[in-house]
Amino acid sequence: MAKFEYTAVTPQGMLSKGSREADTVDRLRDMLARESLELVSYKQRDKRAERKNASTTLKTSELANMFFQIGIQLRAGVPILEALHVREGEETGARSAGVRQRLAEVVEQGTPVSDGMTEFPRVFPKYVRNIVQVAERSGSLSENLIQLREYLEWMDKNWKSFKQAMVYPICVLLALVAFIIIALRFVFPTITEMLFELDIPLPWITKMMIQASDFVQHQWWGILAVGFFLPASMRMLFSVSSRATLWRDHLLLRLPFLGDIILNLAVNRFLRSLILMLQAGIVITDALASSRDVVGNRVIEESLQRVETAVANGWTMNQAMARETVFPALVLTMVGVGERSGSLDESLQSVVEYYDDLVPRKIKAFFAFLEPGLIVLTIFLAGLVAAAVFLPLINMLSPSAY
Repeated sequence: MAKFEYTAVTPQGMLSKGSREADTVDRLRDMLARESLELVSYKQRDKRAERKNASTTLKTSELANMFFQIGIQLRAGVPILEALHVREGEETGARSAGVRQRLAEVVEQGTPVSDGMTEFPRVFPKYVRNIVQVAERSGSLSENLIQLREYLEWMDKNWKSFKQAMVYPICVLLALVAFIIIALRFVFPTITEMLFELDIPLPWITKMMIQASDFVQHQWWGILAVGFFLPASMRMLFSVSSRATLWRDHLLLRLPFLGDIILNLAVNRFLRSLILMLQAGIVITDALASSRDVVGNRVIEESLQRVETAVANGWTMNQAMARETVFPALVLTMVGVGERSGSLDESLQSVVEYYDDLVPRKIKAFFAFLEPGLIVLTIFLAGLVAAAVFLPLINMLSPSAY
């Protein structure tokens, strides 16, 4: 059974649009006729194309660039249909061009852009679709798209900075793991044979290393299997189990120093998306519901859900947030000030600016502590291996020292 998008006319001469499943066009026409509708035009939907659109993804930087290109054209007075078409010379990737082309087709059929975005759920998050939908009604689409671009560029900048800062620690950790495996799998067995041939007393640290070496020698395949399958298994577990995800996010927030950074980043993302939606004219309960999509932490998402429920029941946002333990005192204070003054978005903007300065400094301080810590850990483990090798030899040469 095929699915058709149709335009029909009512007996009163009004246009009616929708979608129906039918075996043929004649069957579709008969179904509409029973409802006193006359088929004017139709388009058969391609399920393969729908599946492809649903799986399409874009980088944050590509999405930000798309919004900027469309937004500046709309600001200059270019019609929306023309702005969606990719112009020759525009720096647009193939996937981004395909998304814009499909949105142009949707708009050409008389459907709003926000409805067309629902075909690309992995490209346009729910909060983006909500903002675009409200902006279309208020006539401020160009300004909202440019604001979305600024917000997406901020997220992309922070993520790239975090990834760049993680390169050195990850390289050190990988080198450390490789050193331990090579030492226990290949180096220490040879030394162990020599120590047994000398028949000398072995210190506890050497015995411990021998046991670790035996384990690696006999269970190396299990270690490799765990290292290969564990990350994929954990990702699968977190994708299907909300309880596991909640436990993981609880643990992340409790990590020393890093947990505070994660909380600040999540709260900043929430505040930025909330400001965008409030400025777009979205009511506070809907704005709170959509802002949960960008937080990235299940613990904070559940707190925001409780806040949304309380606000819907007549609580002020400040009262509802004060019952939760995840929101910093500064956020609570500025929310209260904004609600009393009637300028919540402006009050939250000052908090966002504060976090924009605080978060990068905390990330820099964290990695400034982490890098020398990893070096000390490397030296310590290398010292353990060296002590396990040389202490028996020293014991043999200087037995009186023990």
